[in-house]
Amino acid sequence: MHDLSLRHVPHLPHLAARCAAAAAVAFAFACVASLPAAAQSVPAIEQVLPPEPVVASPPPAVVAPVPAPAPAAPRAPVVRTSGQPARTVDGLTIVDLSGPAPEERHPEVLPEAPDVRVDAAFTFSNTSGASTTRRYAGDGEVEYRYTRTEIAGALRFNREYVRVAGGGSSVNSDEYDTNVAWRTWLSDNPFYGFISPRSRYNRYGFFRSSQSLRVGVGRRWEPQAGQSFTLEAGPGVRWATQQDGNSVTEGLYTVSGKVDMAVSDNLGFKFSLVDERSTRENYRTLATSLRSRLTERVWLKLEYTYRRAFPFDSAPSNAESSIDAGLNYRF
Repeated sequence: MHDLSLRHVPHLPHLAARCAAAAAVAFAFACVASLPAAAQSVPAIEQVLPPEPVVASPPPAVVAPVPAPAPAAPRAPVVRTSGQPARTVDGLTIVDLSGPAPEERHPEVLPEAPDVRVDAAFTFSNTSGASTTRRYAGDGEVEYRYTRTEIAGALRFNREYVRVAGGGSSVNSDEYDTNVAWRTWLSDNPFYGFISPRSRYNRYGFFRSSQSLRVGVGRRWEPQAGQSFTLEAGPGVRWATQQDGNSVTEGLYTVSGKVDMAVSDNLGFKFSLVDERSTRENYRTLATSLRSRLTERVWLKLEYTYRRAFPFDSAPSNAESSIDAGLNYRF
C-alpha cells in the first residue's frame, strides 16, 4: 500500500511558486490593457472663466457741417537757404539729408514804390511889325507820391520884351508864380490835409512880390485810371511888398480846383482854378489846356490862361488872357 501525502512529493513547493508568478504577470497585463478605458471614463475638467464685460457703444456724434475754408491770402515767396552739404557722383548731385531741414524765411513786404511824374513846357514867340515882341513863357509840374504822402510843385513864368523900330527894347511883362504843396492822407479815404507855401512876383502888379503860407484840407476823386478831380480850401497868411515899397502882412483864404483827364492814350485835358482872397487883393488864375502826343515823351500843348487881380483900393484892376502853343515834355 502506497502513501500519497505531500511530504512524499519533493517538487511540489517549486511548482506552487511558479504558478503564483504566472498569475501575477497575467494580472499586470490585464491592468495595463484596462488603462485606456479608464482614461475615457474620467470626465474632462473645464476651466470656468468670468464673463467679459459688455461695453455699451456711445450714440453716434452729430457732425456739424464744416464751412469751406476762406482762400488764403497770398504769401510772400518762401526763400529756402540751401545749407545742406552736397556732392557730385557720376554727374548726379547727392544732398545729405541727415542734417536739419533747410531754413525758411519770408522777406519783409516792401512799401509801395515811389511814383515821380514831371510835366514841363516851354513857349517862345516872336512877332515883327511896327514893333518887335519876343515872349518867353514856361510852366512845369513835379509830383512825388509815396504811400500816403504827396509833394507837388508848380512853376509858371512869363517875360515879354517889346522893341520899337528905331528905339531900344523894354520889358512889357515880367512875372513868375511858384508854389509847393505837401499833402498827407491819414487813412484810406479821399480826404487829406495839406500845407503849401507860395511865392509870386509881378513887376507891374498890385503887389510887386508876395509870399504866403496856406494850410487846409482837400478831397480827391479818382473814378477810374487816368481821371483825377481835386478840390482844396484853407486859410493862410501873406507877406507882400507894394509898388511903393511898403510892406503888408495880412490873412487870406484860398480855394482851388484841378481836373486832370486822359481822354485817350494820345490826348490829355487839364483844368485848374486858384482863387486867393485877402483884405487888399483878390488874385484869380484860370488855366485850361489840351495835350496831344507826338512821341512817347513829347506832346503838343495848346493852353488858354486867364489871370486877374482885384485890389480893394483905388488902383485899377489888372487882367490878362493869353493863348499859347508849344511843346510839352512828360515823363
